[in-house]
This record gives sequence, C-alpha cells and structure tokens, in this order.
Amino acid sequence: MIRKKKRLISLLMIFVLLLAAGCSNGNSKDAAAGEDSKALFKEGTYTAEAEGNGGPVKVEVTFTATEIKDIKILNQTETAGLGDAALEKIRTSILEGQTLAVDVITGATYSSNAILKAVEDCVKQAGGDIEALKQKSADSKTGEAIEKTADVIVIGGGGAGLAAAASASEDGSTVIVIEKSISTGGNTIRAGGQYNTYDPDRQKNVKMNQSLLNELKGYLDDKPEDYGDFAPSLITLQGQIKEYLAGDTTVLFDSPELHTIHAYIGGKRTDLKGNTITGNYELVTTMTNNSLPTLKWVEGLGAHISDEVGTVLGALWPRSHSPLEHTGIGYLKPLEDTAVKLGTEIMLETEAKELIVENGKVTGVKAVKSDGTPVTLKANKGVVMATGGFGANPEMRQKYNTYWPEMPLTMKTTNTPAATGDGIIMGENVGAQLVGMGFIQLMPSSHPETGSLSGGVWGSAETQVFVNKDGKRFVNEYAERDVLASAALQQEDQLFYIICDKNTAGISPEGKNVWGDDVEKLVETKSIYRADTLEDLAVQLGMDKNALIDEINKYNGYIEQGVDPDFGKSNFGTKIETAPFYATPRSPSVHHTMGGLAIDTSARVLDANNQPIPGLYAAGEVTGGIHAGNRLGGNAITDIIVFGKIAGESASQMK
Repeated sequence: MIRKKKRLISLLMIFVLLLAAGCSNGNSKDAAAGEDSKALFKEGTYTAEAEGNGGPVKVEVTFTATEIKDIKILNQTETAGLGDAALEKIRTSILEGQTLAVDVITGATYSSNAILKAVEDCVKQAGGDIEALKQKSADSKTGEAIEKTADVIVIGGGGAGLAAAASASEDGSTVIVIEKSISTGGNTIRAGGQYNTYDPDRQKNVKMNQSLLNELKGYLDDKPEDYGDFAPSLITLQGQIKEYLAGDTTVLFDSPELHTIHAYIGGKRTDLKGNTITGNYELVTTMTNNSLPTLKWVEGLGAHISDEVGTVLGALWPRSHSPLEHTGIGYLKPLEDTAVKLGTEIMLETEAKELIVENGKVTGVKAVKSDGTPVTLKANKGVVMATGGFGANPEMRQKYNTYWPEMPLTMKTTNTPAATGDGIIMGENVGAQLVGMGFIQLMPSSHPETGSLSGGVWGSAETQVFVNKDGKRFVNEYAERDVLASAALQQEDQLFYIICDKNTAGISPEGKNVWGDDVEKLVETKSIYRADTLEDLAVQLGMDKNALIDEINKYNGYIEQGVDPDFGKSNFGTKIETAPFYATPRSPSVHHTMGGLAIDTSARVLDANNQPIPGLYAAGEVTGGIHAGNRLGGNAITDIIVFGKIAGESASQMK
C-alpha cells in the first residue's frame, strides 16, 4: 500500500510538472505573441515637412501598428541629381532598416536632414518612440576589399572630373572616376551654369553701348608696364581696339585678350597682410585662349547653349553663355554620357583618403566606400585630382583666410557639403605646392537662410538693382563680387534686395527661375516678394514706399543718360517699370576658394620647386593660381572644363 501511494504521488508530481511545463511554454508563447503584437504606432497616414536646401520637403508616411509601411515624398525642390537622389536613398534606408539612425548623404546634408526631420515628425504624430528609432541601427556589412586598375583614375565627379574623364576616354584610355557623394555633379550642379568666352558668332547680335565703348577707349591710355606679366595681352588688346574703332562700333567687341585683362583686373588683390596677388599669366591665357574651342567641344558632345549672351554677376563684360538646361547640368550630362559611353566606370559614395606614391610617382589612390569597404585603385598612367575647393570646411576657411576681416565658422556657403578641401590636403601630403590659399570669394547674392544661390529671381548683371532695407542703392551692381559682397556686409543685417520687373526677372514662360524653381512657390515661402506696384512692394518689404519709388525712378533716369553718377555702373539693361515687380532678399555667403594646388599649363601638379609631381594632375577649384584674389563671375565653369579637358589629355598621354 505504501509502495502504491508513493507511486501515485510520483505520478501526480510528474503530472504537475508536465502541466507546469506546458503552462510555462504556453505562457511564453502568449507573451511572445503579445510582445510582437504590441502596437508601436497608431495606424494611419501622416504628413509633415521640413526645410531642405531648395525649400520645404514634404512627406507622407504610412504606419501599421508595428512598422513604418511606406514613405512618399509629396513635394521637394532639391537639387536635381543630388538632393532628390539623397531623399530617395534616405527614404529607402528608413524603410529597410525600420530606423531613424540613418547617416546623412555626403554632399546633400540639408536634403538628408530635411527628410529625416519630416519623417520624425510623422513618427511623433503616430505616437512612435523617436529615441528608440534613433538608437536602432540597420544591419550593415562591409564588403570585400576592392582592387581595380585603369589607365587614368579621376578623383571627383564634378565638372572638372567629368571633363577629364571624357577627354581621357576620347584619347583611348580606360578611366575610373570616384565620387564621395551619392551622385556626380559636385558644385557644378549647383552653379548657375554661365560660361565666359569671347564668341564672335553669338556676340555679333549684342549691341555695343557708350559705356562699354568708353571702357575700351580707356585701355588705350594704359601703360603696359603697369600690367606686369600681363603687358603682352594689353599691347595686343590696344591694337585690336584701334582696329575696332576704325570700323563698325555698333556690335559688341570682345577677344581672348580683353578677357585676359579683365581676369587680371578682377583678380589683382592685396590681403590684410599687404601681400598682392595676381593671376598666373600662362594659366589665365591658357583658359581664355581655349575658352571658345572648349565650349565648342562640349557642344559637340551634346551640350545645348543659348544664343543669348549676357553678364553674370561679377563678370565685368557681356560674355557669359548659358546652357538651355537649368544650371550646370547642361555641361555635366554630355560630359558624363560621353565618358560612360566610352567605357568610363563611375564609383559613387567612394571617398578618396590617400594618394599612392611608388618610386616618386603617384600611381593610384586608397579610398573607402560609404559602408566601410576599402578600395584601392591603381593608375597605369596618371591620377587627376578634381575634388573642388574647401568652401564647406569652416575650420579650413578660417585657418587660411587673409583677405576678409572676419571669416566666422557659422558663415553659410553656396557649396556642396562635400567641398571640404580633401584633394588639397592629399596633394599637400605628397609634396604639392599650394598657392593663393588666403583668398576666398563671397557670393553677395545668396539666400539669407540657406546660403544657396537658388531661390530668387533676377536677370543679367546689367539689369540688376540692389537696394538695402531703406530702399537705397549702395553699390555698382556691375562690379566684382568681392566689391559687391563687401558693400553688402556693411548693410543693416547684412541684407539687401535685388529689384526686378517683369522684363528683368529672368522668369521662363513656364514660371521657373534659372535653377528651375517654381516662382509661385518662391512667392508663397517669401523667398521672393511680388507686387503690381513699387509702392506695394515697398510695403511688403517694410520700407518707406517713397524711398523705393524715388530710387528706382532715379535709376531709370541714369539708364536714359547712360551714366551712373552715384556708383559708376558702366552697363545698363532696361528700365524697371513693367509690373509685376519682384524683390529677392540676399546676403553674402562663402562661394569660391581661389587657392589650391599649383599646376602648369598641362595641368600637372607642381612641387615646392615648381617641378611636376610625376603622375599627378589637377583641375578645377582644387587648383590655385588662375583667379588670384577674386574670381570673375562665369570664369569657374570655363576654368573647370578647359583645365579638366587638359588634365584628362595630359594624364592619358603619360608614359
């Protein structure tokens, strides 16, 4: 009996244990199921927006109870090919990783932050845990090390880099381009796209005016010895002017020599330490003499250039050409298409870190992809450095600046965030000589909030009228950019307005400005102001209506007289008199860094002894010596494509 009781007790204990185990397993399942089904969000669709580089980025985010189901970008005006690509990549990364811990895209910081902030707003509306999503890391794996070889390696996929790739490819070389951003384009994609060159065919349609004629006559009185190394160009120019004056003076005059003299005048500057700088004569004349043949080369590759010639701000003469497509895309697309068609490989999100030097020659580059994958590229012939300047590197700007009394770290820039001086640093590390590093150009007419060039309306420099917050002009609008920026910095809040009318605002029939911005949206966001009368425009701007009306009437009178007794403007457009009237708020920001790697006319990088560093070439804003202390508006695109083409050819011919 005792034995039976023990057996019964044992069976009961086993039963209890099994029952407990079963309950335990069941409870775990229930707990797990409960945890999985716990609502993380309030189901639904929410919208939000945040300010990007070109304006508001509006998103629509759909949530289930447990995930971010979809993200739609409802509205954005970010840079085509860069900002819009960044938005799509950030969108995809958030959805795939179900996380807000997504890195911003190199070169598109404002666009990246805009979509992240907008999605975060939607998460908040849906009751989600923002901090948890910011802590959750998406799975990322570093790929296997990449090693490749080509004849020519190009570092940087902006205008200079793509010109180098296209020309080297045309010469039969194999080419690899690396670009640290999400897309090609660099600063060129952000630029207005104006290209300076003499052009007899197009400029024969431009009428000469008395002010420009007087400027030409003034050069006849100048002494060659006052022009230093540039004396030969002045002497040639004086002969050209005499010949021109003896013939038809109703058609605009221009020549490579006049362009050269303007580059000399516009670039000759003295810094705060008393050091005077002028452009390198051989480099400047290489640019001006090759400007028209190079433009025709790009046209031959598919670029479509307007037949109209104007004056971009700070160009000093009507020789600025524009692509029919918005901004610098008009040059970038044919250059990239040509390079790729001829076999060029483009590696995006690949950041150069270090040049490879073997036996005194630059033979390649070490880089890293955005996921951490190491990349080693070897060049059979040469490496072209085309990484741009350092306009988006506040510490580097402050370190080198010797021209402006102040260069605050907080000063905005028109540049892509990728313009951090990488190529200059890499070049210096292999013994490259640096020139002109202390001179930095400010763009006077930048967006006060973003620092960008876009978001406004205006036409050629002849037509622009600058007024301060009191409605008063304060500078010759046809002057060099540093002159304009310096004057703007002295105005209240460092703010001014560009005043235009229907005929001078540069608005397309489709209602777009030169960057492709929708003018109606610019008005809605108060990026620009529009009115049917100058009186109403003044009221919107908070200024005395009579002051603005009187100032514009006075300016229109100067146009009739062809003389500006207040500030000496030498070239005028049409009167400001046809409604609607526009005002674009503007403020200076960092635009171009003149200093960089020293090069020769073959785009070979020079060492401290002015000797070429074997295997290393450079083009574009990463170089110095061409623009001296102040770059003429419209000379940057000319510089990058002329010397980009030369760099590609030179590297391709390297033995």
